[in-house]
Amino acid sequence: MSAPDAPLQHAVDVACDPGRAFEVFTDLGSWWDPASTPDPEAFAGPEVVPGVDGEVVLLVGGERRPLGRVTTWEPGVRYAQTYRPHWWQPTDAHPTWLDVAFTAEGGVCLVEFRHGGWDATNLHLRERCSDWPDLLGRFARACVG
Repeated sequence: MSAPDAPLQHAVDVACDPGRAFEVFTDLGSWWDPASTPDPEAFAGPEVVPGVDGEVVLLVGGERRPLGRVTTWEPGVRYAQTYRPHWWQPTDAHPTWLDVAFTAEGGVCLVEFRHGGWDATNLHLRERCSDWPDLLGRFARACVG
């Protein structure tokens, strides 16, 4: 059994090469579920500004709502960002992080996803992150579209 503050970990095989998987993953708008936002009706998509320190935002009702900053940008290899969902994480909570690795494996791409950075200021929010398997399923389907 893992520690309660251990990173959430998921893996998915996608039917494309690592370069394409990275491209689709960082085009969050092609697969993100509007239900995983503060206002699904006004949701216009997420946006990732490419490159280290690029802003990650949700576009909701004409507003750009910050989600984090890109910390690693290695196309086809690795993507990471800070993660602070503004609608449920108080501003005094330490931001969490997302880290995604892309590896070619027998004609598919293994995508390994970790969501960590849990501490005393944000651990109570960890249970709200149960939708990653669904989101990663949407991502995998978008890779073949």
